[in-house]
Amino acid sequence: MEQKNGRVVVLTDSGEEIDWLRGRLKDAGFSPLCVVNEEDLLEAASMPGVGLFLLMGETMEGALPEILFGIGASRAATAPVVVLTRSRGVLETPRVSVFDVDDFLVSPWNAEEVVARVSTLCGRKSLRRNAKPHGLYGFQLVRSRLAVEYASREAIMTPSEFEIARVLVRHLDTPVSRQQLPQGPRCNGELGASRSLDALVSRVRKKLASIVAGEFRVRSLYGVGYTLERAHNRHGK
Repeated sequence: MEQKNGRVVVLTDSGEEIDWLRGRLKDAGFSPLCVVNEEDLLEAASMPGVGLFLLMGETMEGALPEILFGIGASRAATAPVVVLTRSRGVLETPRVSVFDVDDFLVSPWNAEEVVARVSTLCGRKSLRRNAKPHGLYGFQLVRSRLAVEYASREAIMTPSEFEIARVLVRHLDTPVSRQQLPQGPRCNGELGASRSLDALVSRVRKKLASIVAGEFRVRSLYGVGYTLERAHNRHGK
């Protein structure tokens, strides 16, 4: 069967049996790409041709605000998001609402219903009612303008700076290793890459400082990497 418009990226739990879903999507003419963690999901979101995100499982339910934030800051930011959840309550929390996704199904669901929802939305521009990208901790990242926004202020980034800012915001108050950053060295011997990364983070630090009014700061962690932290969590230099 002829492939339809766009790849369907499916986030599911590791070890969960979803051959039934993968097979039905293929039979319907879609090209499913199944991933089992947020990192792989966001890597897939950076690829061309993503037509829809299908989110399911405990991984999704435990980190849905962060996942939506990452999708909103990705190359595929305008691709629709469909959620398969065990409880509508996942979409009715202070950090998430049903308006942050394009469609959802509450368990039990069946293959026909899932494929029908995917067929309706895949390849179209997102219908999410939230006009702004999904925010996290007060930050919004607008990939189309490479802009990081906070409290009605914005800083314009280069593509590399934008990716670093995205990872730091996603992991607020948590150490981020050099290897976790997109431009980071992949082994300890890459001295040139480490220096280049330091320069990039330095520019990100200055640009973020211009919009957060002292509420957050990027801090270097010797021997580890970096962290974006709230002001009240500061300790050391």
